[in-house]
Amino acid sequence: MIRNNLFLNRLAVYTQKNEIAYDEKFHKGINIIRGDNSSGKSTITQFIFYALGGSFNDWVKEAKFCSLVIAEVEMNGAILVLKREINISEHTNKANPIEPIYIYWGSFEDSQKAASNEWNKFGYNTTLEKKSFSNVFFENLDIPIVKGENNITFHQILRLLYVDQDSPTSSLFFYEQFDTQLTRETVADLLLGAYSQTLYESRQRILEVRDEIDDIRKEVKVIKQYIPNELDLYPAHIITKIENKEKEIASFEDELLRYKDENKTVRYTKTAKLEFEKLNEESLVQRERVNSLENSIQLLKNEIDDSKYFISVLEDKIKAIRNSILTREFLEEYPLEYCPECLTKLHKIESEGKCKLCKEVVDSSTGITQARKIEQELSFQIKESKSLMVLRERKLLEANSSYEAEKLKLTALQSRVNAALKDVKSYREERIDSLYVEKGFAEGEMLQLNTLLERAQLFQSLLSRQRELEDEEKRLQVLIDGLTSTQEAKKKETNQTIEKKALYLLNNDLRRQEDFIAAKEFNIDYRNNIAFISDKDAKYSASSNFYLKTTARFAIFLASLENNQMRYPRFILCDNMEDKGIEEKRAQNFQRIVVTEAEKHSSNTYQMIFTTSFIAPELNNEKYVVGEYYSKDKPSLKNV
Repeated sequence: MIRNNLFLNRLAVYTQKNEIAYDEKFHKGINIIRGDNSSGKSTITQFIFYALGGSFNDWVKEAKFCSLVIAEVEMNGAILVLKREINISEHTNKANPIEPIYIYWGSFEDSQKAASNEWNKFGYNTTLEKKSFSNVFFENLDIPIVKGENNITFHQILRLLYVDQDSPTSSLFFYEQFDTQLTRETVADLLLGAYSQTLYESRQRILEVRDEIDDIRKEVKVIKQYIPNELDLYPAHIITKIENKEKEIASFEDELLRYKDENKTVRYTKTAKLEFEKLNEESLVQRERVNSLENSIQLLKNEIDDSKYFISVLEDKIKAIRNSILTREFLEEYPLEYCPECLTKLHKIESEGKCKLCKEVVDSSTGITQARKIEQELSFQIKESKSLMVLRERKLLEANSSYEAEKLKLTALQSRVNAALKDVKSYREERIDSLYVEKGFAEGEMLQLNTLLERAQLFQSLLSRQRELEDEEKRLQVLIDGLTSTQEAKKKETNQTIEKKALYLLNNDLRRQEDFIAAKEFNIDYRNNIAFISDKDAKYSASSNFYLKTTARFAIFLASLENNQMRYPRFILCDNMEDKGIEEKRAQNFQRIVVTEAEKHSSNTYQMIFTTSFIAPELNNEKYVVGEYYSKDKPSLKNV
């Protein structure tokens, strides 16, 4: 079953006076826009490219009088309406190419009656808080979202779906000034199906794992710089030191008490009481700190458990929604002859659009549209919940590290309070003064040891986390290696299908370029942005160069109709079949070939839109054409 399908159902363009400049419905299968040169055919393809998320601002004079473009599209069965403004700068006389897109989940007619809050606004770029419109399109077309250095937008996808007039014939992709080899290669991998979701997620995850390992290594390095003695990085070793220090302090206190007992003149002093009160207050504060940490740790654990459960419930819901869409599609194609309840033979349906069982009228798109909308909302919630869970796990790690150290501080303070309760201060003798100095010094060391213990516990927690991540990294690398090998094999198979289609188009060209007729091999180098037969440096006429480039693009499109592994959305938009001086007879021959090849497949599985001034006579009928024949007197754009 082909899964990636993009259809343009309707395109409407409005002028700055809110008058209709263009409004036409498109159909699945072949769509041909006809007209003389300079009648506005190319402008319509630019509006389509822009409405679908293309980055474009080089509008012709007539288009600059337009302010809004609205498109009803279907993405994998879901109907949605895209609305995008055209804002021309007074300073540059250019439009903003990265305008946001407003999305309405439903039909064009319903969208016109919808309140403003029923439209969702999505920007061109993805932010931490909100998805871009590219994210929404990718998710609806089941195309993996690629992030990081190689951030792929839907504009990048359209560069291989749209054949325009302005790009050089040597450029396989829609031309872009700041283009990279990696971007083109990634777009090709996505559309040819060389990217699997599991492979993509594994690659994303291994990058996250490596980043976290790097962060931990840096933090571990800093801790080791401040703690040169390696033994001090083990909590058990520090705890032993603390216990020994406690014994040392206790011995000071015992000795102090003994000296005081020996003193015959005994009295309580105001200072002693103040010291006890101070210690008692410190002890209460420390106890409250420990209790607070215990509560925080328990609260964080509960919140993390709740988040995991919540995320798993949301993911189960998304799986259920996707399964319901697949089940619905399966049942639509399943030839039911008998009622599954009573096994009575079912009567044949007289007209399309009715249920096979109850014979009621059904709208095949509404359910899928609603399901896709719910899926979007659920994915938002999952993303937010995962971000919160990562923050909570980090807080829990820090809280656990502080907890044991704070508990030891409390124990030490309590010991001092207990000692103070028994303390009967006599007149200070020299030894007593000395003991207090030594005891104070030891207590200072205790504070240092508690701080050291906290760092040691954090150090060991980080090492433990690093080992977990390194194990995960090894598992992911094995998985990635295996999946990459499988994907390379699939890529080779897909390229063979594309080559077969391209050779058919070249071999059946009119005899204008002998190399095309005799071609035995065909190559596309996505990374270097060229298509060639056997010699990368071969030179042809401008018209043959255009023919070669268009052949490559239609070969990819036609291959996608046969190869279900490809994520190419079975949609191609080609402006001017006779560009670069291709003669009328040759252009019409190409039209016939690609239409014949496409029509070997159900028109419900693809959409081809192209413009021409030389339409083949047998294609010039209502089955194929969109709109009237345009001329300078009757251009495509009205009211401008």
